Amino acid sequence: MGYIFQIFNLIPYLTARENIELPMRLHQARARRLNGVSIEDAASELASSLAIGNLLDRKASDLSVGQQQRVAAARALIGSPPLLVADEPTSALDAEHRGTFVDLLFTQARSAGTTVLFVSHDLSLAARFDRCVRLAEINKAASM
Repeated sequence: MGYIFQIFNLIPYLTARENIELPMRLHQARARRLNGVSIEDAASELASSLAIGNLLDRKASDLSVGQQQRVAAARALIGSPPLLVADEPTSALDAEHRGTFVDLLFTQARSAGTTVLFVSHDLSLAARFDRCVRLAEINKAASM
């Protein structure tokens, strides 16, 4: 499972590349899903597709919020996890950047065959998803 935290939880003294590669270094079963592609090449390809390929050698603490967000997305998507949980990943973005980020996230998830569970208070994003469940519906079902 991949996870994009609301506060991205990047390790500030690691480079963007090191942050993206971290799950692969910690979880060998996930690394095996690369089917012979090196971890470095997988990270580079994913970063390029998220428009951060030129930032891989920069420390996470030196990146803008939007760049950090894309690093967090790449870290969550590397190794094609079957499920990606995104907890308010667009909360710090304006409308234009929010849309661009969601487009990039969907493109990468589709290409990896990853299901996205996206948690957000931003109802303007709801129409972009195949299914939307409101918290009030969950609470109502739980109280029955």
